[in-house]
Amino acid sequence: MIKIINLKKQYGTDSAKCIALNNLNLELPEKKFIAITGKSGSGKTTLLNMIGLIDKPNSGAIEVDGKNIFKFSKKEIREYRRNTIGVVFQFFQLIPVINCFDNIVIANEFAAKYEKEYFDELVEKLDIEDLLNKYPEQLSGGQQQRIAIARALINRPKIILADEPTGNLDSENSESVVNLLKSVVDQYDITLIMVTHDNDIAKQADVNVCLVDGRTDAQ
Repeated sequence: MIKIINLKKQYGTDSAKCIALNNLNLELPEKKFIAITGKSGSGKTTLLNMIGLIDKPNSGAIEVDGKNIFKFSKKEIREYRRNTIGVVFQFFQLIPVINCFDNIVIANEFAAKYEKEYFDELVEKLDIEDLLNKYPEQLSGGQQQRIAIARALINRPKIILADEPTGNLDSENSESVVNLLKSVVDQYDITLIMVTHDNDIAKQADVNVCLVDGRTDAQ
């Protein structure tokens, strides 16, 4: 369970003040596909960044497994990012000067060991075996996103944060990527939190949270 308690985030001051999250309260279940929807500026990406400890709030808390992640030490933050969180970006964020194999396993740089059996399982599931020796620029957008998904999964995270993962893809590749992400939720008992503007994708989620001005539409 991810519990969000009175979460507030403000950017700027005075006339330039922007309240991204406005005392948000929310409970997100484990091992489900959760879609976060809402208009631009409603706080969707800010919320994702908070859960991933990319940003911190002005006030409030996020509890993951009963622990307030904003009270973590530097060591606990590193462990949380490495062991609990995987991230899938809209624009893939692959490193262009290394091949796809290295782009995936670079996430394991600080891990205790590289699990070849699990890696092989991911490669087969995502159908990327023929892509591993290629460089990102040699791949289509859909192929790059599958490599990015493998990178997000390589450390066996409990939570995948996906910020508009289909926003840079055509409809066919979008459907393929969403189906892959849904399947890993089921197979690996992962919580998938996806920001999306696509209502057709949101309808496929187990839980749909709509943000309005930094709050849920139910608040």
